Amino acid sequence: MQKSGKSWVSPWLSGSVPVLIVAAIPALIFVGVLLYFTGWALMFSFTNLELYGRKATEWSFVGLDNYERLFTRRGFLESLWTTLNFTFFSAIIGQSILGFTLAAVLRNMYGGVRSVLEVSLMLGWLLPDIVAAFLWSATTSKTGLVNQLIVIPLGMEPVNFLNDYALPVVILANIWKGTAWSYLLYSAALDNVSKEVVEAAKVDGANAWQRTRRVILPIIKPHIGTNLLFITIWTFTYFPLIYALTGGGPGSKTEVLSIFLYKQSFGIGKLGYGSAISVAMLVIVGVMSLFYLRLLKEPE
Repeated sequence: MQKSGKSWVSPWLSGSVPVLIVAAIPALIFVGVLLYFTGWALMFSFTNLELYGRKATEWSFVGLDNYERLFTRRGFLESLWTTLNFTFFSAIIGQSILGFTLAAVLRNMYGGVRSVLEVSLMLGWLLPDIVAAFLWSATTSKTGLVNQLIVIPLGMEPVNFLNDYALPVVILANIWKGTAWSYLLYSAALDNVSKEVVEAAKVDGANAWQRTRRVILPIIKPHIGTNLLFITIWTFTYFPLIYALTGGGPGSKTEVLSIFLYKQSFGIGKLGYGSAISVAMLVIVGVMSLFYLRLLKEPE
């Protein structure tokens, strides 16, 4: 905006430029460090660098060999498919829908039941991943709670769920672990929905589903997009709970990209190939983030 041929600047901003510059220094340093390590990963993805051996010090550039290997050898595409399934069912379907449902149901509920449910949600979120993995491993083992309370009383043989249904167990564990975030975000979003608007829709004859779909969801759309953005990124790159629970097994049934990257980089020491995997993951996450950001953009 210009006025009398001169650029208009807020007096507050013009008097605080030195303060703003100083305040921006930590952020600039943080961004610089991120770009520094990203640049090294990108460079190493074009090399045959290894963790140990001769190529740990005498590495050389191999062009696009590592990226070609991603699509011509077994491992990457299988892990990508596993990661997409894990992300879709545990984050987009599981955490988001369950978090919204709980937020909507508990919105007008008070007393002990709500407190118990909220404490249970927060407990899963706050527990360290290694502890959560131990609990789920013990619960789904042949002598665990699921077999003792459900399978054996029904007259069936005990099931080793982590061996026979590894990916569903990991998905359920991650839903239990991460739903609290979606619940808290959707609870705050629903609290900002005007009760007068909802009551007006009710007076107009809209049932509960119609009020949710046509009134509430459009109002909290930015919150939905923000939640999906964060939980998709977190889940797509998630490592600790899965590795502690299954180690990517049995076989490669739960070998998501983060575990595949870890095994290639530090298991067999192929740092160059691991760098290519990390760059590919960065690109995929970037594309998904742009998709969500487009959803968040208000139509002109």
